[in-house]
Amino acid sequence: IDSTMVRGWVALAWLVSPAWAYVGGVPRPVGARRRQEAWRRQPVLGGSSLSAVAPGVEQLFDPAQFAPVCSASDTLYRAAQQSVYVVAGSDVYQEYAPLIAGALLRVRLELCVVESFVTEAIVPFVKEKGLSWVLPRTETAETFLAGTVFAVAVNVIAVGSTKIVSVLIIFVDLIVGLPARLLAKLPIGKQDDGEANSALQTLGLFGNFLDVVRKVAEFADLFVARYLALITVLYIAFKFVHFASSD
Repeated sequence: IDSTMVRGWVALAWLVSPAWAYVGGVPRPVGARRRQEAWRRQPVLGGSSLSAVAPGVEQLFDPAQFAPVCSASDTLYRAAQQSVYVVAGSDVYQEYAPLIAGALLRVRLELCVVESFVTEAIVPFVKEKGLSWVLPRTETAETFLAGTVFAVAVNVIAVGSTKIVSVLIIFVDLIVGLPARLLAKLPIGKQDDGEANSALQTLGLFGNFLDVVRKVAEFADLFVARYLALITVLYIAFKFVHFASSD
C-alpha cells in the first residue's frame, strides 16, 4: 500500500474519531460521561419546572393570568365606536362591523399596552423600589437587571405607541383643531359683537392648543424613531460597565 494512502486514512480517522465518539461509537471518558449525564438532568426553565425554581412569581409570567386594566383606553375605544356609528350610520356600521371592530380593537390594544405598562408595572415598582436602580451609586446585579429590562421594554412599547398616538392626535387636530383655527379668523370676530368675539377667541385658543399638542406628539414620535434605540443601547452599556467596575 502506498504510504500516501496510509497517511490519508490516518488523517481521516483522526478527523472522524471526535464525531464518532460523540454519537457513541467510541467509549467516552468517565468524566465526560458524568458531565453529560449531569447536564441532561438539569431542569429546563419552562412549564411546570418553574414552580419549583420560582414558586412565588410563576403566576406573574402566566399569559392566562394577564388581564390588564385599561380604563382610559376603554373610554377612548367606546367614544370612537360611537363616533363611527354616528358618522357611518346603522346600515354601514353593521355591514362593515368586522373591519371597524378589527381596526378599533387594535388601536385600543396599542393604547392599553402603554396604559397598563405605566399603571400596573412602572408605578407600583417605583413605589416599592424607588428610582435608585436607574443610576445607582453602586451597580448590583439587581439594579442592572431592573434598568436593562425597563429600558428594553420602554423601547419596544414606545416605538409602536408613540406612532399610533401621533396619528390619533393628527386626526383630532385635522377634524377639530383646524376648523377651530379657521373659524377664529372669520370676519365676525372683528365686529363689535362682544359675545361672538369672546367665543371665537376661545375657539381660536383651543385650536392653537391642539396645534401645539400635535407638534409635541410629532416631535416625540420622531425622537423615539431616531434616537431612543441608541439611547437604550448606551444606557445598558453604561450600566454594564458600571456593574463590571463596581466592587
